[in-house]
Amino acid sequence: ALSPISVLRCALRTLPMVKKTFRDGSYYRSVRIGKRTVKEGECAAIWTWNGTRLTIVGPQRVRLFFSYISFMNRHVADPGQYLEVQYRDGRKEHQRGPIALFMDPCIHMSVQTRDAFKLAANEVLVVYSEEPLLHGHAVEAAAAAADNSELQLPNFQLPVPPPIKKAAAGSGLSANEVDVGIPGVVSRRLVRGPAVFIPGADEWIHQFSWHGSVSSQTGKGSKTGKPGDEKVPHALNFDKLRCMPDQMYVSVKGVRTTDDAQVTIHLMLFFELKHVEKMLDSSNDPIGDFINATSADVVSFGATNTYEALLQRTAQLSDVSTFPILAARCEQVGFELLKIVYRGYSASETLQTMHDQAIARRTKLKLEADTRSMEQATQAIELQCRQERSRAEHELEAAERRHKAELLDLDHAQAIRHSTERARAELEATHVMNDEQLRLNESLKKLGVDLTQYLCVTAQKEPDHHIRLDGAAAPALHLEVPRKK
Repeated sequence: ALSPISVLRCALRTLPMVKKTFRDGSYYRSVRIGKRTVKEGECAAIWTWNGTRLTIVGPQRVRLFFSYISFMNRHVADPGQYLEVQYRDGRKEHQRGPIALFMDPCIHMSVQTRDAFKLAANEVLVVYSEEPLLHGHAVEAAAAAADNSELQLPNFQLPVPPPIKKAAAGSGLSANEVDVGIPGVVSRRLVRGPAVFIPGADEWIHQFSWHGSVSSQTGKGSKTGKPGDEKVPHALNFDKLRCMPDQMYVSVKGVRTTDDAQVTIHLMLFFELKHVEKMLDSSNDPIGDFINATSADVVSFGATNTYEALLQRTAQLSDVSTFPILAARCEQVGFELLKIVYRGYSASETLQTMHDQAIARRTKLKLEADTRSMEQATQAIELQCRQERSRAEHELEAAERRHKAELLDLDHAQAIRHSTERARAELEATHVMNDEQLRLNESLKKLGVDLTQYLCVTAQKEPDHHIRLDGAAAPALHLEVPRKK
């Protein structure tokens, strides 16, 4: 019976072999007699029967005799990347892309492709570098010698192992040799954007670890955070500083007033990084300093007020002058405190319930007072309207009466005028009649008529009725004549 391992080997032999188009560092073979084709884009290291190592860059065909062959991994960096090359002798190099490099296991310890630091216009990178102490020549000469130790090819680089330096016996170090164990000079510089920065082999980037808010969804740290969150140490890890106005939510818990009430004050800070060098020299966590300084100012403010006074003076928490400790600390670490916004407060459930009930009672009383005031104002307005309406009615009635009086005056004047004119006309008619009667009398007198007898006859009253009875016999009747009224 076959063992499971034997069955697995037989199954693997029956499977078709999948060949790679380009072989990499996983390919290692021992060849007694044979040949290998190194294609273009490949590089192989061959150890011959006498231990000599050959480096073959394709395209080539190589014949082998009792040799070992191993292909190399090809590492490529685009224009936005660089290669971090670690040599077996301890040296390290950073080579900027676009570049391609074969990793030679006899020379290289590791080759990794890194992304370059891409800085925006408002970003700053803090870079440290160490300048080693050299005997004789300067650092530039050593760098030039290191650059000449690599073989440049058209599409890639194949480094040549540099000779190992040894100290001369009894004569000290050579002219170009670095003092091992003696520290060099460390300098710091700022790289401001916009830029694409690739650090040198002797440079390292400052890593910042500040207070921040950890998102429950992404697990990443945030400087701004969200309302009511809690800032924790080392939550914000980054290497690029933003020199632009920024903001941050801060909640100061445990603020105790003079009447032993405990509340949490919610604020929002607006600040801007002005001096990077001062910040680097003064603090390793300015966000933590801001939180502590803000807490100190708010606690001091709450300790001088009662709970009711604190609620009435919350407008002062939006004034920068209320936070002297925070303003001083911002100036010390190179920041500028732009503005502080008070966003509210929160208290314990019991205190908040009592406060809500008190607010409800005050609001109810205020609403009732406002309602009464509104009713009184409405009544006053109605009374004023009635007074104005009564005044208007009186004025209208007086105007009507004046108008009627004027009309009566006009009618009376018209009647008097008519009466006067009528009397005048009657008088004139009487004068004319008298003149005519006089003329008649004069005419009658001239005719010999006795005017006295004539006037007496004409002046007699006329009878009311004329009754004439004609008959032969004497009438025997009773006659009643109606009187004229």
